[in-house]
Amino acid sequence: MAGERKKGRKVNGEGSIYQRSSDGLWVASAYVYVSSGRIERRSRYARSFEEARAKLVQLQSNNEQGIPVPDRTMTVGEYMEHWLSVVKEEKRLTTFHGYESVVRLHIVPALGKKRLDRLTGADVRHFMGVVRAKCLCCTNGRNARRRAGADPCCRDGHPCCGRRPSPRQVQYIHAVLRNALSNAEREELVSRNVAKLVKVSTPRYKIGKGLRVSQAKALLKEAEGTRWYALYVTAATLGLRHGELLGLRWEDVDFERATLTVAQTVARAAGQLYVGPAKSDASESTIPLPKVTRRVLEAHRERQEMERADAGEAWQDRGLVFPSTIGTPMEPRNLNRHFAELRERAGMPDVRLHDLRHTVVSLLLDLGTPPHVVQAIARHAHVDITMAIYAHTNLDAMRQALDAIEWEDL
Repeated sequence: MAGERKKGRKVNGEGSIYQRSSDGLWVASAYVYVSSGRIERRSRYARSFEEARAKLVQLQSNNEQGIPVPDRTMTVGEYMEHWLSVVKEEKRLTTFHGYESVVRLHIVPALGKKRLDRLTGADVRHFMGVVRAKCLCCTNGRNARRRAGADPCCRDGHPCCGRRPSPRQVQYIHAVLRNALSNAEREELVSRNVAKLVKVSTPRYKIGKGLRVSQAKALLKEAEGTRWYALYVTAATLGLRHGELLGLRWEDVDFERATLTVAQTVARAAGQLYVGPAKSDASESTIPLPKVTRRVLEAHRERQEMERADAGEAWQDRGLVFPSTIGTPMEPRNLNRHFAELRERAGMPDVRLHDLRHTVVSLLLDLGTPPHVVQAIARHAHVDITMAIYAHTNLDAMRQALDAIEWEDL
């Protein structure tokens, strides 16, 4: 019948799968759009028909969604643009903006014009040397934002301010480049990830500085009577992170079962307040609610009802436990400012809000709580993170250990 295709014949765009006789690999091919705008045949390779079929479906799905296949002749800058579009879809907004900042300020200016498939370990090694030596003040465009009359840095005869990237910043920039090239390797655009050939120094993290119980009580005593009191109690007794405290909802608190679920976080990204999922799968979990925390939160809920009544129509109910005075997500910087004033009044100018989280973990470890239980409470992805960052021996424990050695014959 006219218009009816013959049996077994494929239509345009359907793609094909076949096994290569030379090495036995399965090849999935389809005509798709590439980043240059052309339609070209692209292939994916697999060791089984099922794997090849999955790769073909993914290739065609990306094409239907308007995600082009990068050309092999594309530059590092062009690929970074493509990679960031993938990151934006798959990662948290805060992660995306962190990656985008590194790409825009560091990677593209130095490596953007190089061909992706010709990037070498020497290129990356030279790039990391440039990163270590550069002035962050100039890189981040701070000169343009300086007040009139202020001395510029590295310009018009003025010396450099000497603000270099920290070891942690250098490591992060290298990690972003390494992640991008790993993605390019998976997409078969490069034969190997040359960033892995270049080693950077691992930053030495300071031991978590937790407070003594007496210090934590003094800090909370100073906060008593303020609308932030319940937040600080929750931080000190459960070790929630900054953003997790601000993202906590009443539906996440079960007073009957005495549990609290960490499900979302509040952060500022690219100049906007962002409410998103918890930091990681490990962070999103349910933990027991101590009696003292439960009592304080119940009193806080009653106080919030009075705030709601006073705000009237201005109140925007988001169901948050620690919102702004009109019910909206609280600005993290406002919390930082209040805590800065609180610690000054308490006579602890060097204490950070995050130290309350350290306090919970340190105290639990000092009490002999098994590390895996502390890990579950702190919601770390791995127990070695708990031990590496927080587990430290105090002077009393060291003295007791040394005194246990018998030196009677001396």
